[in-house]
Amino acid sequence: MHATESPTAVNALASILVLADRASEAPSAVRKASVMARHFKASIELFACDTEHAWAIDDPSPAARTAITVCLAATERYLEALRGSVAGNDLQITTRAVCANSIEEGIDTRIRALHPDLVIKTLMSVSDTTPMPPRALEMQLMRGCAVPLLVTRGRSWRPTTKFAAALQWDGHDPRLIAKLIESARFLAQGCGGEYSLIRDTSVDQIKCSIERQSIDVLVIGGPEAGSWRGTEPSITERLLSLVECDVLIVPRGSAALPTTGRLS
Repeated sequence: MHATESPTAVNALASILVLADRASEAPSAVRKASVMARHFKASIELFACDTEHAWAIDDPSPAARTAITVCLAATERYLEALRGSVAGNDLQITTRAVCANSIEEGIDTRIRALHPDLVIKTLMSVSDTTPMPPRALEMQLMRGCAVPLLVTRGRSWRPTTKFAAALQWDGHDPRLIAKLIESARFLAQGCGGEYSLIRDTSVDQIKCSIERQSIDVLVIGGPEAGSWRGTEPSITERLLSLVECDVLIVPRGSAALPTTGRLS
């Protein structure tokens, strides 16, 4: 992190961006977004990015234009179905479908244009009690998303939602710790829930504390933005591969997603 960069806390919630794709349990993310939107009077945008027809973006031929139009129309229908699953007169939900050269490029461009206060993305699970490791795109989101990112599983939150800030597990940056506490407190108060502090220093200890306290949302600091790939799983990746609760990732500083190339 550069000296001028500062961690970004969740201390306002007027706009929520939901990243929806058919490969994950997007309805779960939409439900969580609607819960938070009702508490905070926030707007929601359901966003999907198509890369299957990236070949046609710079192709002016009628066939290419038709392919993109047909694809985006199908994606819009999918987003409209998601909106219809939670829509109510008290919710302001819009949809946006785009075609881009890469998913990273499409997401980064939209985040920069919309400036949401929170981004929500579903993580896939084998079952309700068996998390799957984050995919490459999700790890890049955690490192490159410039705003807080909520990665969610399919489990519903308890009526009195419990938030917990993990303070010591990946360092002792006082600015980051303050932002983690601020985020957990703000969301708990806004949602009519509770918040606590977890001072464990290992992934296994944190997992035990989450289970013992029945935590719904764990608030942690994001991974370092210096490297995009590594030979060993990061602490964040290991944690997300073990815990069953949702995880709110507070970015350490501004960074952009790497938009060149395609994910393997």
